[in-house]
Amino acid sequence: MAERAAYLHRMKFKEIFYLLGLKPKLRTYGHRVETVELAPGDGIEFAKWLHPASRPEPIDAEQIAALSEFLKPGDTAIDIGAQIGDTTVPMALAAGAKGCVFAFEPNPGAFAVLEANAALNRDRVRIVPYPYAAADGPGRLVFRYSDPGLCNGGELKGLSRWRHAHAFEIEVETIHAETLLRERHPEEIARLRYLKVDSEGADLRILQSMAGLVDEFRPYIRCEVYRHLPREEREELFRFFLDRGYGIHHFLDAKTYRGPRLGVEDVCHKEHYDLLAVPTGS
Repeated sequence: MAERAAYLHRMKFKEIFYLLGLKPKLRTYGHRVETVELAPGDGIEFAKWLHPASRPEPIDAEQIAALSEFLKPGDTAIDIGAQIGDTTVPMALAAGAKGCVFAFEPNPGAFAVLEANAALNRDRVRIVPYPYAAADGPGRLVFRYSDPGLCNGGELKGLSRWRHAHAFEIEVETIHAETLLRERHPEEIARLRYLKVDSEGADLRILQSMAGLVDEFRPYIRCEVYRHLPREEREELFRFFLDRGYGIHHFLDAKTYRGPRLGVEDVCHKEHYDLLAVPTGS
């Protein structure tokens, strides 16, 4: 934690020079495989990104137990914005070896670690990683980051690069995720039970591009209400769910998914939060 704080402090002094074009080349960080203990005598391997600002969610038995309310052995899940797989792996553990998690991550540095995690624990999980950003169709997007190691960032549509110091840019490949999954994995998609989206502000557009899957299979959905999202876009996100008969709950943390019920009037109750959309009758 101290190392990360020192790293971020140093970055603040450098950001103005980065924005003026005096910036280093993009940097690639490797990963280290560690053992994560879920219970006494029960552990898994997890590939940890060595980027000093990487903050993966901790993986433990309580988190997997919480996910087991929504994911059963043999189910399918989708993780959009999977990063290194710290949300993907718990989903895969809940779904088991006969289930499947499709994980999308366009950042090449993070994707390399996601691939490593997909290759671990194969007796217990099945993870299929894809190096794409989910969008309306095939194409390219510019993603922006605040550091040369490309740890935290994304499309960040509508945000000023000067105000938010996102001086590093890469092009990423986009795909229509619903089409790809229906064409390549029809059997697995027929068992779709859970969908997670975390895209730094593009969650609604991604969900709209996957509306066919949402309407047909009615999965539980965890997504992000991004801190810079204006009220009208927050309301549109809520209506995406309410118009489909979903209940909306405040996602409190990785061990308490179904928090207080929310309505359109609550869209700005916090600056930045996640929500859990629950299909009626579940």
